[in-house]
Formats: sequence, structure tokens, C-alpha cells
Amino acid sequence: MNKKILFLLAISLVFALVMVGCQEDVEETEEFRGFDSLEEAADSDAWEAYFPAQYQEWVATEEMTINPDDTTYGGAAMYVDGEVVKMDYLEIYPFLKTTYAGFPFSQSYYRSRGHAYALQDVLETGRLPDFDERPAACLSCKSTDVVVQEDKYGDDFYSKSFAEVSKDNTVGCLDCHDHEDASVVAQRSYVGEALDHDTFENMNPEGRSDLSCAQCHVNYHFDPETTKITLPWTYGLTVEDQLAHYDSVGRVNDEWEHEITGALVAKVQHPEYELFHEGLKTNVHSNMGLGCEDCHMPQQVDEAGNEYSFHQWTSPLTHVEDSCLDCHSGWGEDGVIERTEAVQSEVYEKQNRLGDELAGFIDKLGAAKDEGSLTDSELEEAQAIHREAQFYWDFVWVENSNGFHNWEEANRILDNAEELINEGLEIVE
Repeated sequence: MNKKILFLLAISLVFALVMVGCQEDVEETEEFRGFDSLEEAADSDAWEAYFPAQYQEWVATEEMTINPDDTTYGGAAMYVDGEVVKMDYLEIYPFLKTTYAGFPFSQSYYRSRGHAYALQDVLETGRLPDFDERPAACLSCKSTDVVVQEDKYGDDFYSKSFAEVSKDNTVGCLDCHDHEDASVVAQRSYVGEALDHDTFENMNPEGRSDLSCAQCHVNYHFDPETTKITLPWTYGLTVEDQLAHYDSVGRVNDEWEHEITGALVAKVQHPEYELFHEGLKTNVHSNMGLGCEDCHMPQQVDEAGNEYSFHQWTSPLTHVEDSCLDCHSGWGEDGVIERTEAVQSEVYEKQNRLGDELAGFIDKLGAAKDEGSLTDSELEEAQAIHREAQFYWDFVWVENSNGFHNWEEANRILDNAEELINEGLEIVE
């Protein structure tokens, strides 16, 4: 009996020592007590000691999905002759050279990459002038240093030159987290100013954590006088309301006289937040109260057993088990992907087909203008159609979910664009 007890005690001791060894392998996390300054917090490396799992996933945004098996519509790079290269939209979708003729997007347009590349990509883009002529506003969604600079200079920050304010930090922790308590916040003042219009129809934005996403994943333009970022939410967030905003404020920086048709057209910027939460057709996921983080930042468990939010921000189809199956367990992983890509493929096909059709209309309108075959009223009407049709098409084209964020609304918008294009063709043909 004594031998048996001694044997059990020995086994228990060995097990305890093994468990202690395992615990020693788990890196201890320092308690977050806040940073003394915004400047210190702007360096995302400074957050690693407090939030190591989140930090490593933020670093992982350097990855560019190049495996076609990952997602059909995801990724920021492709193979060319065995080499990994950025996806050049102007080569893949030639109609863009016509739709954006006379605007910098017709000269340089690559698929967007992960947050880690935000600063690098704006530094290297061929769409902007030299640093001394480039406004600081071009940095607005590209760096944690914007939080520091806006706190220091207020709205005067936006009128400075890019060269004056550009530093080394890309998008990171401080963009979405308070430097004193790490709470999730929308740091940019222009988000609060847009919310002051009180024009949300489908949901109440007050207190929503995903407003931090609305700092960048929205449509915007520069204020024509101050160059500060402006979200065109004056009348609402639908595509029609946003176009009405452009019509009312006078020409802004992102509007230009189209090189081929002479129409005044506007460049839309990635309205993911608006398409997900607002629209004449409402989105089932937003209606359920879900936000960006529910699908893009599902809960994880670190090595110490602590829960935290996923911080790599990629397509939910790369982590279906964590993001989708909580609600759609009966579909299975393959079923989720099949249903998702079915709605994406419909929007993808339609937006590309209409891109070609819009380019064809533009060429015909430009030819008719040059030939003088239209009356002044016909030319004016056709140019107005071009402006509206392009705004609708572009709203869906630049939205990065291929319509999944609200596929019914995306199809409605594209259908309206197609109807307008056909009306325009009747005038010029």
C-alpha cells in the first residue's frame, strides 16, 4: 500500500513539474497602464508587451493572399511569370482607363493591401503629386501619426504639406484604441462631424465600436477650402443621398471634368461602412445588430487562455469556423463559402460588365461631343447621365466586398446605373 501511495505521489509530482514547465513557456503579458503621450502610443511596437497576440496578428497584415484557394475574390497580389506582384487594376480591367480618364486613377491603380502597407502604398502611389505639393489630408487613413498631429494642430493639420507631417508609422493600434485605457474609439474628428448630421436611417450609430472602422472604410472627399476629410453624409448614407451632397457643396477635390465627355464626375472611395449599414435595401447582418468586428475580428483564445479579438482583418472566408459558423453551423464551411461566393459572383460579373458598358457610353458621348452632333440640351443631359451613372457604378466597384456587405443594395445600385447608361446611349446613338 505504501509503495502504491509513493508511486502515485511521484506521478503527481512529475505531472506538476510538467505543468509548471508548460506555464513557463507561456509568455507573461504586462498589465496595460496606458502611455504617457500620444507620440509614444503612435508606435505600434510599443503595444506588443501588453497585447502580444493582437500585435502578432497586426504584423500578419503584411501577408498578401496569393493562393487562389484562399478566397476567390480576396488577396492583393498575383503570380506573373512565377513572381509575386501587386494586382494592377488598370491591366486587369482596361475599362478603368476610360471611366477615370483625366483623373489620377487612370494612371496608377493597384488593389489595396493590408494595414501594414497603408503608409508605404501612399508613399509609393503614382496618383499623387510630389510631397511638397501633396496635402497632409492624403495621410488621413494611412498612419497613427495623424492622431498625434490632429491633437497637436487641430484642423490646421489638414492644410499642411504631406512632407511636413509624414513620419514612419503606418496604420496601427492608436488609430482605434485610446492611448490611456486601450478602449476602442474613433480618433478622427471628421467622423464625429459626419455623425452630427444625424442621417443614419437603418441603425443607431451611437456608441458603436465599429465607428473606428468608419475612419477609413467610407466614402470621403477633401473639403474644397480646408482640404480636411469630409464624409458626404449631409443628407444620408445611401448612394443617392451622397450624390446629392456632392451636388450641393460645389466642386470638390475628387471631382473632375472628364477628359472624354466633359462631364463633371466624382471619384467615390471604398464605402464599405455605408453599404453594410445603410441603403434603400437593408442588410440582414446589420439588421441583426452585427458590426464589422463580428465577422472580421472573431473571438480568439491566446496561449494563456485569455479571449481577445482577431486583429489580422482579412476576409471572413479565411476563418469561417470562427466567424461564420457560430450563426450558420448547419451550412458547414463549404456551404458558407458557396453561398457567399454565389452573391459575390453576381455582383462581380455585373460591376465588370457595366464598367465595360459605361466605358462604351463614354466613348460614344465623347465622339458625339467632338463631332458636334448633339444639341446643347442633349449634350447637357447626356453629361448629367454620365455623372450619375458613373457615381452609382463606382460606389459598388470600389466597395471591397464585391457586394457581400449588402448584396441586394449593390444590385439595386448597379441596376440603376445600367438603366442610366441605356438612357444615355439612346441620346448619343
